[in-house]
Amino acid sequence: MKRTVSLLYPDHSAYTRGRSQTDLEFIGELRLNDLVVPLASRGSMWKPKTFELARYLTSDPAVIRYRLDVLEDLTDNPDLCSTFGEVLPMIEDMIEVSSGRAAATDVTACLYAASELEMYIDCTDALYSGLNRAQSLKSAGLRGLFEVVSEVHESPDYASMKERLSQLMSSVRGIRSITVGVNLDAQLRSVEAGVVSINTQPFRSGDLLDRLLRLDVTDDGYRCITPLLPYGYNAADPSSVALNSGINRAIDTIFRSVVQKWKPVIRRYMTDNIGYLRGLVDEIRLLLSLVDLVRKMRDLGLPMCKPEVCDMEDKAFAAEGLYNPFIALSLKDPSIDMVLNDFSFDEDGMIYILTGANQGGKSAMTYAVGIAQALCQLGCFVPAKSAKISPVDHILTNFPAKEVAAIGKGRLGEECARLRRTLEKATEYSLVLMDETLSSTSALEAGYIAGEVIIGLSLIGCRGLFATHLHDLAQRVDTLNAHPAVKAKIDNLVATLKSGEGEVRSYRIERMKPDGMSYARSIARKYGVTLEQILEMRQQGTSALTSTT
Repeated sequence: MKRTVSLLYPDHSAYTRGRSQTDLEFIGELRLNDLVVPLASRGSMWKPKTFELARYLTSDPAVIRYRLDVLEDLTDNPDLCSTFGEVLPMIEDMIEVSSGRAAATDVTACLYAASELEMYIDCTDALYSGLNRAQSLKSAGLRGLFEVVSEVHESPDYASMKERLSQLMSSVRGIRSITVGVNLDAQLRSVEAGVVSINTQPFRSGDLLDRLLRLDVTDDGYRCITPLLPYGYNAADPSSVALNSGINRAIDTIFRSVVQKWKPVIRRYMTDNIGYLRGLVDEIRLLLSLVDLVRKMRDLGLPMCKPEVCDMEDKAFAAEGLYNPFIALSLKDPSIDMVLNDFSFDEDGMIYILTGANQGGKSAMTYAVGIAQALCQLGCFVPAKSAKISPVDHILTNFPAKEVAAIGKGRLGEECARLRRTLEKATEYSLVLMDETLSSTSALEAGYIAGEVIIGLSLIGCRGLFATHLHDLAQRVDTLNAHPAVKAKIDNLVATLKSGEGEVRSYRIERMKPDGMSYARSIARKYGVTLEQILEMRQQGTSALTSTT
């Protein structure tokens, strides 16, 4: 009976449900491949250096919940993660052996299959032991895997196959030498040759010096009078190739009758049982990488929470203590220096205009929202103390372009073209993230275009975050919300400053109406160019000149 189990999908139909992401630019923009990194193993060379994360993104809440339960079990059971880490390269090696079997000779191919079966047994025993030791598995995925592994491990066929395989492999691997008999004619030319015996001990050199070094003076029948080929003989030499070819044919002939009886048995057993392990390779690699990310953040003293997954129609995103993991990784002491912020979309604010001081946390917050959304839709814990998140059908990003992408349009033209593509793809269930969009033109032009785009997003009804230096745009929120066809309310967020001498960035994001002039006043005060500072400077200069005179 063929067995199937998945640690990422509750059933086969779920594999294709909810995979509506067509714009995958956000994967690179949010640097997800730098965050979710495949763990190194001693596996095959074909293993990719990065994940095709697009394969695993889903907007199906049932699939996300299924994965989160599996991930929770794994984070609670470090020993089970170690078991998966040991099993993963075994399965990779098993796949390599299987691919090599196709190009081998008949008997050698059967021995390949026996080796493949041996690795399968090692994997099954390791998984059974690891899952059996795990404490209180709650996830349907890992319980389902344990049921499949237990069914295999405890079956009479498995026990019988394991015993017979052990006998076969010990007899084959016990071969250390063969005795060859050669008949000669009157001119001492070989006329026929054959295998006299197969031995479990290797032959040794009969050279006197070798015997003295080995302290070997006995004659037990395993001593060569002279080697057939001199030491250091080129293995590619025709004589060496012919000798090895002849020996291999002889061994094939000897073992053919024994091994060929195994061939249909091994093939049938492996066909019925090995499939579920092959399918787990990429899933285990992804899950171990997600576990590694969770542990890495927690080791820094920062929270990684299992989000509550809501239906897509709820349009939920509410996070307490949200942060950007890339910022955390760059800090000397993240547990002290990292600023956590609360953030949510709700009926009074589904599209936010985020303003504030330069380098005050606007971009970090925009990225944090996108990363949390994407990680959730991979089935991963998110960087926050707690979170409620609905999946979206698209994550659409408009971040600063590294270069002009279209000759003839100019940077502003290209930015407008990108905005148009975003508006074409967005639905009421999309998340749109914009960071310093329209920074290539004057504040007057950028403010007008941005206002039109934000109203357009509001008419669509999607969720959005627009981080910008356009403080005048933030002052127009009431006017933007006054449009008769608005579906998603627009609100303000502000990256605040700490009050006092030489106001400094707090990296706190507050839901409030901004004072657009406060940032200009702060910058002017910092560099000593407020009117008060200018007059004071002039007075000091005049006083100095008078005293000198």
